[in-house]
Amino acid sequence: MKNIKIVAPLSSLSERTRLYKLTLFLHDELGYKNISHVGWERIPGEREEKRFDFEIDKKIILKGGGYGTGKVKWLYFMWMIKTFFYCFKFGKNDIVWALGFESAFPVMLASKIKRFKVVFDDADRFSMLFKFPSIIDKILKFLEKKTSRNVTYHVVPGDARYQFESKKFYVLKNTPSESQLEKAKQISENLEKPASFVININGWLGSGRGMNEALMLVNRLEKEDLKVLLIGKLDCDAANQLAEHKNVIYRGKLSNAETLANYFISDLVLTYYDPKLEINQYAESNKWGDAIKTGIGIIVNEEVKSAKFIKENNLGIIVPYNDIDALVNEVQKLLTDTSKLVELKSNAKQYSYIMPYYEDQLKELFKKINNEETR
Repeated sequence: MKNIKIVAPLSSLSERTRLYKLTLFLHDELGYKNISHVGWERIPGEREEKRFDFEIDKKIILKGGGYGTGKVKWLYFMWMIKTFFYCFKFGKNDIVWALGFESAFPVMLASKIKRFKVVFDDADRFSMLFKFPSIIDKILKFLEKKTSRNVTYHVVPGDARYQFESKKFYVLKNTPSESQLEKAKQISENLEKPASFVININGWLGSGRGMNEALMLVNRLEKEDLKVLLIGKLDCDAANQLAEHKNVIYRGKLSNAETLANYFISDLVLTYYDPKLEINQYAESNKWGDAIKTGIGIIVNEEVKSAKFIKENNLGIIVPYNDIDALVNEVQKLLTDTSKLVELKSNAKQYSYIMPYYEDQLKELFKKINNEETR
């Protein structure tokens, strides 16, 4: 059995949904017992893995910086340097799963010497995440292309955000794990729907994720039989105010299965992404797959280009990011005409048949990786 090394610039695998599902798959489905995480502990104490019932071999190579600070952008370059040198501890038979360009680029360079397999998991394209001076931006985009073409596989949630071609692309859609969904169904049996109409808001509850709009929405519709289920980390003033609203139920931070369970007592999930940040225009939300697989509608802002399929298949509400009147009007329509909501939910269930589970996509990927070894 080969060793799996997950190189990711975060404190805990279990707090990042994509890596949590990957780690469970590796351990439970493929039987890997030797999973390592080479990580960056942003805040002291965050390294603890609270969601797994098995051990992760944890190697923290960078500490500090927190989140959203000016210091963080430049600490990424320190992360790249430290990652490159740490990779010389890896063996030829290891498989290294590198999250983001900031991990994959130094890992790829080291692999040319150490000859291990590299999977570049590009959940958020690095050059779109931050604003850099023009010359640095051009260099980053050139290196992203080189990295993509020199790894074993370049895993992406969708290819719309790339202006280049690569034979190494492997599209891994952000869909839920079947095992977690089954657990969620069991948990949901003990949950009661708190109102006739429920909007689910979960994940990172930050300022660029529609918290102001959600607050205005519940204020405008506070006399309706409507509740908001709020789940995740409160990370802005609007989110804090939202959590205190009389029509909002704040659940705190939950496990993946517990979060999914709350979809079963919801009608819509809010997925807003501030289009001022380029990467947000190409968002590939975990919440879309979660909503479709649990049979509920989606709210998304129209600036998100990758949400085109939601409009084409009538899977939800699509309005401009800053147009609160449009959002209120569309929600009001569903409140007054329940047949429209029934139609959205029916469309979600139909679309679910063509949407693969996360494990099924990973199985195909690891088959390809194993085939690479036999060539």
